[in-house]
Amino acid sequence: MSPKLTLPEVESSGVLLVIADLHLDLATERGGRDFALWLGRLSGVTTLAILGDLFDAWVGPAQERMPGAANVLDAMRILGERGTHVLVVHGNRDFLLDASFEARTGARVLRDGFTTTLADGSRAAFVHGDTLCTKDRAYQRLRRLLRSSTVSWLMPRLPLAVGTALARRMRRASVAAVARKPEEEKTVQRDAADLLAREVKADLLVCGHVHEFRDESLASGARWIVLDAFGGVRDTLFLGERVVAALTARDVASRDCRTLDAP
Repeated sequence: MSPKLTLPEVESSGVLLVIADLHLDLATERGGRDFALWLGRLSGVTTLAILGDLFDAWVGPAQERMPGAANVLDAMRILGERGTHVLVVHGNRDFLLDASFEARTGARVLRDGFTTTLADGSRAAFVHGDTLCTKDRAYQRLRRLLRSSTVSWLMPRLPLAVGTALARRMRRASVAAVARKPEEEKTVQRDAADLLAREVKADLLVCGHVHEFRDESLASGARWIVLDAFGGVRDTLFLGERVVAALTARDVASRDCRTLDAP
């Protein structure tokens, strides 16, 4: 069974774009440059939702001073000033994003995800996706530990060099552990997705996390979309007044999304 999530309702209208799993590395200036340029080209987008792992690691506000940070943070702030609402869901790599990040970028940070009512009256739910990996019990135990009040208090108070070194070490350990696990154990589970869709009364459930596109129907009747990692073949979900379509980020950046009615 997936962990019980509290998903706030977010008002949305117009064009909603959804992406996930960028894993930006801010250690160098080029780390966020391409994404910043992509943000600068967005046109006709009412809301941009990022479903977790925007950054490969985020250990606290001190990371805003890293070489690649300004490009991304400034681009997000400018996008908001141009009228696009930006929502950022915690991922398993950047769950320490907090109010300081919100103040710096103008984005809204959502811990577990959110729900919204679409133009046709249907309900949609958006989560990162790691809570749907219910067969990976070791990861779910680690997730609870890392999100404890003790870790959340301690990590942002460590010197940046110490915090980033710990994050890199945990990342290497995680990659090694995932490589040893059976595929069925480490992936998102259909029954967990179905349960969540039923709990929040969603007609559409969208997540990322596993970096592999899916578009399936659940037992509840809900549509379940898992996005590619950003840069993949189908890494962007477009939700307009008349269509829900999985696109590529390149297509989106080359179009005025107000006029985009089909893939």
